Parts: sequence; C-alpha cells; structure tokens
Amino acid sequence: ANTVMDEKAARGYKTLAICRSDDETPESATWTMVGYISLMDPPRSDTEATIVAAQERGVEVKMITGDQRKIAVEVAHQLHMGTHIFGPDVWLPNAPAVDRAGGVGNLAELANGFAGVHPEHKYKVVEALQAAGHTVGMTGDGVNDAPALAVANVGIAVADATDAARGAADIVLTREGLSTIVSAINRSRQIFRRLEAYITYRL
Repeated sequence: ANTVMDEKAARGYKTLAICRSDDETPESATWTMVGYISLMDPPRSDTEATIVAAQERGVEVKMITGDQRKIAVEVAHQLHMGTHIFGPDVWLPNAPAVDRAGGVGNLAELANGFAGVHPEHKYKVVEALQAAGHTVGMTGDGVNDAPALAVANVGIAVADATDAARGAADIVLTREGLSTIVSAINRSRQIFRRLEAYITYRL
C-alpha cells in the first residue's frame, strides 16, 4: 500500500484504498482491501501565472499544504516553484532541521514550502515569518486555514471558501482563480505611491 501511495504521490495523485465487506453490521465487519482510486487535485487554472507575476513583483511564494510531501514537490515542480519542501517531521520536538536552521522562522525563510501540515503548523509558519520581519499574506479556503488567515498581515479567502475562512480573512475573492491577488498588489502599490507623493509634496 505504501509503495502504491508513494508512486502515485510522486506523480501528484492522492490515493484512496477501496475496501469491501459482506457483513452488513459495520461494528463487527471484516474489511478486505480490493484496490485503489487515485485522484488528481490540480492547481487552479491561473495559479502558475499568478505565482510568476507575484515573484516578478518581489513577492516570495511558499506552499503550505496538508498533502503528502511527494505530492507537494510534484505540484511545486509543475508550478515552477522551488521544490525545497519539508515534511511533517519538522514539527516533532527537537526536529534536526529546525535546530540546524536556528528556529522555525529561519527554516520558513529557507523553505519553498511545508507538506503534511495541520492548522496549527500553518499558524506557526505565518507567525514565525512575521517575527522575522516579513509582511505575510496567506490564502486559504477551509476551516483549517482560518487561524492562519486571521493572524496573517493579509488573509485572503479564495472563491468558494467556507464561512470560517471568509470570516477570518481581510480580503475575500469572488472570482475563480488567484489572479486577482496580483491586481490587488498592483492597486495597493499605486495607492501607497500616491499617498507617499502627496505627503512628500505637503511636507
């Protein structure tokens, strides 16, 4: 089972085991595995272009996902992101990678992403990057993203996000995809420059 899961994960697929039982009483049933179903959960259609555009504007993009590390590496490769992604072992007590980096903040700066995370880990990554002096934006759509969306400098709930994610976010996208984020970056920088120029002129 692990071999099948690893092989599929390396190609970006999530794998479910399919089992059956002849016993109609679930509590006492003996289940037999009969096969697998592999599912592709592709990135949103404009994700790659959005990441490239954000990077061109000096925004560093990191992946934080609950998926297996091998899936995360494959998706990051497809999106032309870096593939230096850490697995769930970095959250264990006295994790060597964290110790070598000098803390979660330094590790988050070095990493292209984290895989196999829980909601509290997303929160920790955002807080650690903020403590290192970064302004952090976070995108999400689920209840498990809400704590990190709330603590981020800019929490962004994507289209079709849950009410919990929308309530925790600063910005709620109403269109499919992520390209609106780049529009928001451009517009906010224009506003900032106009305010800066006005204040400088007045002074």
